[in-house]
Amino acid sequence: MSWKDISEEIQAAALAAARNILSRHEGEHLYALALFTSDDGANVAMAANTEEGYQIHLAAEAEDEPNSPEDEIYYRWASAEWVVEGWDRAAFSRVNALLAQQEKADFDSYFDNLIEAMTNALVFAKAALGERFAEVTAFVTVRDSDDAEEIENASASRINAAALANRFLLRFG
Repeated sequence: MSWKDISEEIQAAALAAARNILSRHEGEHLYALALFTSDDGANVAMAANTEEGYQIHLAAEAEDEPNSPEDEIYYRWASAEWVVEGWDRAAFSRVNALLAQQEKADFDSYFDNLIEAMTNALVFAKAALGERFAEVTAFVTVRDSDDAEEIENASASRINAAALANRFLLRFG
């Protein structure tokens, strides 16, 4: 299957999952949405967080010891710490089956195509959801990767309006 076809499948899955998140968390302030994969690029999944979920997480973490400013930044932007992680796996099941069949002999090319398709999917989802996602920072990330921050920054710059992207790019000071 071509990357064009896979990209379209990721777009459809991301839009469906994002709509489900909005529905499930209606009345909450969604501030972040990410598509993520791992270093092997074996699958795609979605994570999201709300201000309410973030505050609950901060409070729970502070029960053991006070949160440092660095902790608070980490909990806000590390998708593994979010209220919604691996959301709507069914929406991504076809995508992940297609990725399993994809040729990976030239892994760098495969991975670059995957990150590009994930980024394009979030551009598509933000455009399709309009005002409902206007203030949601969206980005692509790679779990447990030395390249995660670079990928997050590059994707956030392409996906989000300039002011929103710039706030994200400055998240670590």
